[in-house]
Amino acid sequence: MTEVLQPAATTAPRRLPAPSRSTARTSTFVLRRILTVLAYILVALLLWQVFISVFDVDPLLVPGPIPVLQALGTQLTSPVIWSAAWVTFQEAIFGFGIGATVGMVIAIALAESRTLYRLVNPYIVAFQAIPKVALTPLFIVWFGFGIWSKVVLIATFTFFPVMVNMYQGLRSTTSEEEELMRVSHATRWQRFRHLRLYRSLPYLFAAFEASFVLCLTGAVLAELLGSGTSVGLGTLVQMYTSTYNMAGLFGIITLLSLFGVVFDLIVKGTARVVLRWNRSSGH
Repeated sequence: MTEVLQPAATTAPRRLPAPSRSTARTSTFVLRRILTVLAYILVALLLWQVFISVFDVDPLLVPGPIPVLQALGTQLTSPVIWSAAWVTFQEAIFGFGIGATVGMVIAIALAESRTLYRLVNPYIVAFQAIPKVALTPLFIVWFGFGIWSKVVLIATFTFFPVMVNMYQGLRSTTSEEEELMRVSHATRWQRFRHLRLYRSLPYLFAAFEASFVLCLTGAVLAELLGSGTSVGLGTLVQMYTSTYNMAGLFGIITLLSLFGVVFDLIVKGTARVVLRWNRSSGH
């Protein structure tokens, strides 16, 4: 009896796991943003130099980009600038964290209770209408001349944008989506976690993008109004202004701008990773 030989089964070679598409897209996005920022910086420096040359501006009013870059290079080699930047950075981070946390908690409470919203919303609007600069002396009296008076002031800058945006996001669900969750016998916590919270994330990150850079501005403003025992970048701005050191002043301003750009890239990169489901769904 002749044995029929069957061809041996061939096994497909195992493929190595490919890198995640989202990771690759995020890396490309960050690299593109960095190159774009560098291009904008070069164009700004060129226009700055052209403006100085064409209008023959007095260096005591507006110095050229080369003296400013030289002053910035000298500042970056000094431990004083890094110590001041660390103080301002702490104020901005702590203020942002406190303001954003309080804003999110109040937004959730207001979104879950229409009665509470009607009672509290007028007071929140009235508080937002108060110029934050006018609160600085009050915060200094309450929290002293140290870092915490600045932190509380920065938190007031952050609170309202985060609260309003997250509230709008939590209330942006449609009646059809809410009905589908009820038909699925979802509990109130499940409706909040799987529907409303996800709906609010794009709104929340939009508020983060707007308020995170604003925190840096609030920190410098608070230091200008009352530096006290902590020496931050705002204190150095005040010092350079009093001595008419325009190159040093513009160096600090340039450093603050770079910090703001870095913070903006961090927030946008984080939002791009967290909200990849939102882009894939076509929103």
